[in-house]
Amino acid sequence: MQDILSAMRHRYAVQTFDATKRVSDEDLRTILEAGRLSPSAFGVEPWRFVVVENAEIRAKLREASYGQSKVTDASHLIVIARRTDAREKIVDELIERTAKTQGKDPSELAGLRQMVEGGISAKDDAQLDAWVRAQTYIPLGVMVETAALLGVDSGPMEGFDPAAVDAILGLADQHLTATTMLALGTRGDDHAASRPKVRRAFEEATAFVR
Repeated sequence: MQDILSAMRHRYAVQTFDATKRVSDEDLRTILEAGRLSPSAFGVEPWRFVVVENAEIRAKLREASYGQSKVTDASHLIVIARRTDAREKIVDELIERTAKTQGKDPSELAGLRQMVEGGISAKDDAQLDAWVRAQTYIPLGVMVETAALLGVDSGPMEGFDPAAVDAILGLADQHLTATTMLALGTRGDDHAASRPKVRRAFEEATAFVR
């Protein structure tokens, strides 16, 4: 327990990374796999993790991220994108994936289909997009915590122009749109590292209903 809490106390949103330090392939794979294994509503997994390794593309992404150095200086940059075709495709994909994994005929999953389709059809386009967006923050949080437990620093980001990022990475053609980014690496000469962590007290942040 103390190892977990120590890792979370050491973690902070890194602003400046040491560009000479690299995250190992094993640690990167573990972080991404933890994200893949994250829960989602109905198990729809309405996301894709785009790991951007190309230096020229990352330079363009930095411009689309208001010049933030971590976009180019971090060891790895993950763009977490959400699906824009959830209404059209996501239920069929879920049924196909579930049937294959569980060794069932898709007809046996009629109840699941009805439940998920009902939940989606009850939402207008804006509500559906907000729901899909909300799901993507689950793997973001899981990856941030996994990185901390591995001793890998991270910097989650929303400060970027989504339309510009979509254009740079060609996400619209894949029925995706950028939601968040996650920079991974080793903290550099970052003034934010020495700041005390500011959080509400446990008693203020937590309530028990007994």
